[in-house]
Amino acid sequence: MTYRRRRGLRRSRPSQRESNTAGPGPSDPVGEGRPPSSNAWKRWLGTGVLIAGLFLAGYLGAGLWLPSDNAPADVGPLVSVPELVGLDDPDARQRLEKVGLEYGIRSTVSHPQAPEGAVLAQSPIPGQSVRPGAPVEVTLSRGPEAHSIPDVAGLSERQASILLERLGFRVAAETATHPSEAGRAIRTEPEAGTELTVPADVTLLVSRGSPLTSVPVLSGRFIDEARGILESSGLVLGAISYDPLSADSPGTIVGQYPPGGYGLRRGDPVEIRVAGRPRTVDRSRMRPVDEDGRERGGPDSSPDSDGPEEL
Repeated sequence: MTYRRRRGLRRSRPSQRESNTAGPGPSDPVGEGRPPSSNAWKRWLGTGVLIAGLFLAGYLGAGLWLPSDNAPADVGPLVSVPELVGLDDPDARQRLEKVGLEYGIRSTVSHPQAPEGAVLAQSPIPGQSVRPGAPVEVTLSRGPEAHSIPDVAGLSERQASILLERLGFRVAAETATHPSEAGRAIRTEPEAGTELTVPADVTLLVSRGSPLTSVPVLSGRFIDEARGILESSGLVLGAISYDPLSADSPGTIVGQYPPGGYGLRRGDPVEIRVAGRPRTVDRSRMRPVDEDGRERGGPDSSPDSDGPEEL
């Protein structure tokens, strides 16, 4: 394309200024292709700022003039909680009423020194600032608690101690010689049934068993003799067995358990073994008898002088 033709084409195109100043052509829609006016943009910005300002003003006004559920009401100056510990129930109630606070009882507990109805604790604590009409709860004393000492004789040391401690007694165990089984409670000091204000000290006496007794030798004696000897030693006659093959005279003791010299506690049994069969020994008199039921041997004779008895 020649230079002139190129210039001619350029001349045929309208300039930018002409296109801006010229009105819309028959094929152009109204306003199409024109940049928005700066005045319109400013108008929109001003309207948005005005709306935001009105909204903020309304929100602040509502917060100032409308009541809120969470906002505390204007109840006047705060009140200092007075000291109530040590006062009795009526005095504590009266002191709170004077400063415009409410009185409430939280709980009651036993106390060995505080009298019944005395204030032991309070919440809120003294000196704390609260609103007028606020509640102040107190803990009152039920006074000293008393219990009777139970009868623990025959219980084990552990069982007796647990029972006494659960009632509020301080237990100190001591041992003493006693015929009962070692480790068993004998009695208390003070004795059972005594009423004490708890906590209180109680001594629990516990058996260490009776002193040991040497078992006497019973061989060669009759059953009734053996019983008397054992009783004088603090022992008792235990089970009786028979030895029909023994060469000794029927009715005499041919064995014992424990053996002579063994140590037993008072009340323990000693078992014996008797020569003969049960039918040849008079169980009422513990003496040997004959087949007719007559005692063998006269007043001047002993069972050992008799002839052999049929077994």
